[in-house]
Amino acid sequence: MTDKALGWTLRIGGVAGVVLILWLIQVMLPDFYSTMWWLMIRGDLDGLTDYIASFGYAAIGVSVFMIAFVNAIGIPSIPFLTVNGIIFGLVPGILISWVGEVIGIEISFRLTRTLLRNQAKKVICRSNMLEKLDSYSCIRTIMVGRAIPYSPNVVVTAFSALSHISYRDHFIANALGKIPAVVVEVWLGHDLLRIQEHWGRLLILLVAVAAVYGFIWWQKKHRRGR
Repeated sequence: MTDKALGWTLRIGGVAGVVLILWLIQVMLPDFYSTMWWLMIRGDLDGLTDYIASFGYAAIGVSVFMIAFVNAIGIPSIPFLTVNGIIFGLVPGILISWVGEVIGIEISFRLTRTLLRNQAKKVICRSNMLEKLDSYSCIRTIMVGRAIPYSPNVVVTAFSALSHISYRDHFIANALGKIPAVVVEVWLGHDLLRIQEHWGRLLILLVAVAAVYGFIWWQKKHRRGR
């Protein structure tokens, strides 16, 4: 079997595995997808918290699965990150959310690059602007894009898939870049939902985040001015 045939076999096998998992969940929990969908659409964070928590210890797997799933199909995962701190506690919620984010983004990146790879190469070769953008598609650039809290993952994923960044470098940038973003999103969500208890800590977090990203923005602007 050639490398190309092996690659396509693994891709098809991976897609088939994902479809099988989704089908098994539907069989075992017929109301799972519809319940999650309506809670997300309505923005019912209390209901989402109670529903995920109702799975007991399996709630960890449910949370990781849902974060990975919505990231893989390009839907924001903010509702799940927001409630994870309440369900699991701040530090475990951050870790669980980070795992789900990294897995989902990697799946999305690979699917996007696989489906659009040939077209992307042609577009990049024909466009000087995209060639210039692609020259910045290094670990540092992708990491900065992933590190911005509440930024749409799908935009950075699309840019990454159209670039020449390797799978290894993308994974490193993704795994490291999502750490500060997930910390802020889970922490902020946790304290907002419990604002009466943690308003002081929330204020400190907001000031710290504004200071850090304000400094980064100033530094980039200062460099451009030189």
